[in-house]
Amino acid sequence: MAQDFLSFIDRIKAERPDEFVSVPGEIDPAHTITATVVKTEQEAKKRPVFVFENVKGTDFKVMTNLHASRPRLGMAMGVGPREMQKKFLAAMENPIPPKEVNTGPCKDVIIKGADVDMRALPQIVHHGDDGGPYITAAISFAKDPETGIYNCAYNRLMITGKDTTSIHLTLGKHLWEFHKMAEAKGEALPVAFAIGVHPAIALGALSIGSVDEDETHIMGGLFEEPLEMVRCETIDLSVPAHAELIIEAEILPGATVDEGPFGEFTGYSLGAREREVVKVKAITHRKGAYFYDMNVGHLDHMLLSTIPMEANLFRAVRSMIPSVKAVRVPSPFTCYVSIEQRLKGQAKNAIMAVLGADLYIKRVVVVDQDVDIYDERQVNWALATRCQPDRDMVLISNARGSDLDPSTAGDDGFTAKWGMDATAKPLLSEFTPRHRFPKDVWDGVDVKSILS
Repeated sequence: MAQDFLSFIDRIKAERPDEFVSVPGEIDPAHTITATVVKTEQEAKKRPVFVFENVKGTDFKVMTNLHASRPRLGMAMGVGPREMQKKFLAAMENPIPPKEVNTGPCKDVIIKGADVDMRALPQIVHHGDDGGPYITAAISFAKDPETGIYNCAYNRLMITGKDTTSIHLTLGKHLWEFHKMAEAKGEALPVAFAIGVHPAIALGALSIGSVDEDETHIMGGLFEEPLEMVRCETIDLSVPAHAELIIEAEILPGATVDEGPFGEFTGYSLGAREREVVKVKAITHRKGAYFYDMNVGHLDHMLLSTIPMEANLFRAVRSMIPSVKAVRVPSPFTCYVSIEQRLKGQAKNAIMAVLGADLYIKRVVVVDQDVDIYDERQVNWALATRCQPDRDMVLISNARGSDLDPSTAGDDGFTAKWGMDATAKPLLSEFTPRHRFPKDVWDGVDVKSILS
C-alpha cells in the first residue's frame, strides 16, 4: 500500500471526485477555514476534503476534512466501513515493526536553527474564543527515555513565537509520562511532529494500549508492511519518510507558558492554563507540501479518534466477556457495549473493563445483543425498560478522567464515572418477551411492492 499522503488524495480525486473541493480564492486563516467546513456540513450536508489554495500570510496550501467520512477512512485501511474495527484489531494483534530508509519526501526542504520560523506556517485560528493560532494535526513521535519504545499521539500546539509553541500534554498519558521522566533528570524530551500523513498513520497514532505497545508497529499492521521512517536532522528520532511536513523539537524541562483558550472536542472553549513549552529546532517538508489542519470538535477529528478507541475497548471487553458483540463510542466520554450475556453479572464486568481501558470514558451503557447500539432509540429503550438505576448503576467517585472535560472545572480531570447495566434481568432468555410476528407473516410482507 502506498504510504504517502498525495497518493491517497489522488485516489479520492479519481474514485470520489465529488468529495474533493478546491477553494482558489484568497482566504483568511483566522476562523474562515473551520467555519467553511462546518457550515458546508450543516447547510449542504456534505463533508468533502477541502484544499484552500491561497491562504493569507503563508506559501503553504491548507488541506482539511480528510477524515470526516467513514468510507474514506475504510479506503485508507483497504476495507469497507463495517470492517474497520476488525482491521484495526488485526493490526493491534499483528504489529509490524518499521524500517529505516535513507531519505524521503519529507526531506525535500530542510530548515534549521535561526532560519526556523513557525510564523511562516499557516496561522490558523479555529474558533472565536481561541487564544491564538494552533497546529491541530501534529502527530507527536517520542521515545520512552528508559525503553526506547515509540509513542505517538495528537497534541495541540499553540504558536507562541518564531521557534516556540506550547503543547497540551494530557495528564497521565504516555507523552506526559515521558516528559516527566526526562524532566526529573533536568533534561529536555526530544519530540518530532508529523503533519500531513496517510490516514493509516493517523489512525495508528491514536491507538490506545499499554505503554509498551509501539504505535509505529500498529501503523505497519494497518499498511500490512513496515512503515518507512527516516532519521531526523537535529534530534535522535525517526519519523514517517512520506509525511508532508516534520517539526523537530524538544519539550523543555521546568518551563510553562499560558496556553489557550481553545475550542476542544467537547464542543466547549476551555480557558487558558499553564502548559509545557516546545522549542523548535528544525522544520523539514516536501517541496510544495500541503499543510494539514484538523477541525477539532468536528467530524474530521471525531471519526478519526473513534475507530481506534472502539477497537481498544472491544479488545478490553473481550478479555473479560468473550461473547461481546459490538462496541461504539457515540459521543465524548461515552461508550455503548452490546454483549450476549451468558452469566449474571457479566454486564457489570463489561462496565469495569471499559472504564479501566480508557482514561477518557466516563459513561458506559451495556445492552443485550438484540439491541442495536448504532440506534440511539434502541439504546434509550433498553435503558427505560431493562434497567433500575438503584440496582443497575455503577458509580465511581474520585477517578482520573480527561482534563478537557469542562464539567471538572477546577479539578483538571478529577471526575466521577458511571455505568448502566441495561441488560435484561436475570438474563435475556428469562425476560419478558419482545413483540414478535409469525415468521410466515413477516416474510410475506413485500414492502417494495407496497411502496412502488
